[in-house]
Amino acid sequence: MKNILLSLIGIGKGQNGKGYIKTKYKFENGQIYETAFFGSALYRYISTEKNIDKWFIFGTNKSSWSEIIDTVEENQDILEELYIKVRDEEKNGISENTLKEWQEKLSKFIPGIELILTDPLDYKFYVEFLIKNLPDDDLFMILDITHGYRFMPFILSFSLMYIKNFKKIADLDIYYGAFEMKKEVTPVIKIDFINELFKLSTSYELYKYSGYFPEILKNLGIQNTQNIYFQIEMNWRPQKELRDIITKLDNIKEEYKVVCAKNIKKELQPLLEKELLEDRMVERAKYFFEKNQYLKSLILIYEAITICMLKRSGVSNIHEISNRKDFIRDKIPQILKEEWMQNTFKTLEGVRNSAVHGNIRDNSIYQHIKDKEKFSELFKSSLILYEKLKK
Repeated sequence: MKNILLSLIGIGKGQNGKGYIKTKYKFENGQIYETAFFGSALYRYISTEKNIDKWFIFGTNKSSWSEIIDTVEENQDILEELYIKVRDEEKNGISENTLKEWQEKLSKFIPGIELILTDPLDYKFYVEFLIKNLPDDDLFMILDITHGYRFMPFILSFSLMYIKNFKKIADLDIYYGAFEMKKEVTPVIKIDFINELFKLSTSYELYKYSGYFPEILKNLGIQNTQNIYFQIEMNWRPQKELRDIITKLDNIKEEYKVVCAKNIKKELQPLLEKELLEDRMVERAKYFFEKNQYLKSLILIYEAITICMLKRSGVSNIHEISNRKDFIRDKIPQILKEEWMQNTFKTLEGVRNSAVHGNIRDNSIYQHIKDKEKFSELFKSSLILYEKLKK
């Protein structure tokens, strides 16, 4: 696990309208650090618990880069000459060379520090920089949103939400030095709720588009459901476990979680209610169709109709039939008595075979493979066929 600290540094409004006002920042464990730039206090606080592998600090050429010196607890005199140069240059805009020199000096005391010049209005910069520079390890991200232009923390936060799709962000902590709440000391607020929403949002999006629910259930407080999901995917019916999940979803009280829990319950409930395998397969087919997973929906509706046809032909134990396709071929006219039913099944079977095996032998099914709307029409017709067979 790599620990990555992200900070923003602005101009500040200290003496003469430049720099930050020195203050005592108090953390939740009671530790107090006196500094002007909050990032320095946060770095020292985090460092008491874990090693910070990278500290990326984003700012403009007029940001108060010199304030970072407070991060160095000892031997500041070694940095004094360069510190003065940095402080003086900040007024009119620090040069890239001076900032690079400042980074190199600081890195001897602060391993992993990187000072990054940005244009505040180049919104894409943050996401592009982080995609390129964040390591591929599991990442614990620490975001400092205290300083900088007010909109910059929002840009950085949404950038992380996007980056989570490509980097292994395991956890995210967000800190804010609440100078406006200062009394004797300035309280440090750890905004855990944002991290919770971050996890709920990303895991629900995963569920919404794939149907994979263990991650969102974990973030709702329901643990160890990976094997239950696996059993459902394998057309098994873990009845007791599903009932337990639904009960726990019903017991969720926080309003912001209830809306999520209701949506999941609505989609899981039919799997619990349907006794027969073919009925559950149809429910899953509709479920995956809504999530744009068309191959899964195609296979499931085809298999469900096949099982239903076997039962209509008098087979009491479908598992005794080694080749279902051959068995029902001669019985199709007796089972599917209307022409539209026969045509629907023939097309469905052809589309299923072509999609699974990757070849199109019959030009009449070509349109259903190439055109989503045509496939949707076939899927809906297949659902009607299934309901007719069930009567």
